Amino acid sequence: MFSFLTKSKYSFEGIKPYEKVVILLYRHWFIIFIGILGYIFLALIPPLVYIFFSVQIGNIGLTQIFDFLTAIYYLFWWLGLFYTITMYLLDTWVVTDHRVLDNEQHGFFNRTLSEMHLSRIQDMSVGVRGVIPTFLNYGNLEIQTAGTEPKFIFKQIPDPASVKNLINETFNRYVEAHKDNVEVHELGRQP
Repeated sequence: MFSFLTKSKYSFEGIKPYEKVVILLYRHWFIIFIGILGYIFLALIPPLVYIFFSVQIGNIGLTQIFDFLTAIYYLFWWLGLFYTITMYLLDTWVVTDHRVLDNEQHGFFNRTLSEMHLSRIQDMSVGVRGVIPTFLNYGNLEIQTAGTEPKFIFKQIPDPASVKNLINETFNRYVEAHKDNVEVHELGRQP
């Protein structure tokens, strides 16, 4: 019942006892910054409308209607802001010393959790497109598997080239410790 007290940002449902988290990734901070900045500007619209048109609103007698519409506007504004922050925090990518996990949130009640074993990694590529992503060093990392499965795409992550190198190092350590792709932990041996 109180297991949430022992959880950390480096634990997740389904982690094996011998598995260690190498890296936990969110989108770059600039992505949430731009989203919140947009909502700050949207929050200024009703006060600006009132400042510039208060005399006309008062003369026509629409003050109460304007107040009601402003309340409705801020209700949807708050919902949008909460949605933006929630999607940022719940879109995560986890790399362990055995697997790569892609947890993609598509809405409040819709998420996709994909998992790929490190041994299935075939190819990785990094894409940084645009002036701001180049300057702030964020972009996409695509991981191609050995099968017909779709690519794993880490979207808008910070320093994708370093993450690619870290996954390569983790992959190499995994291959050295698990000859013929046999999970030594489940056989009772240590690597």
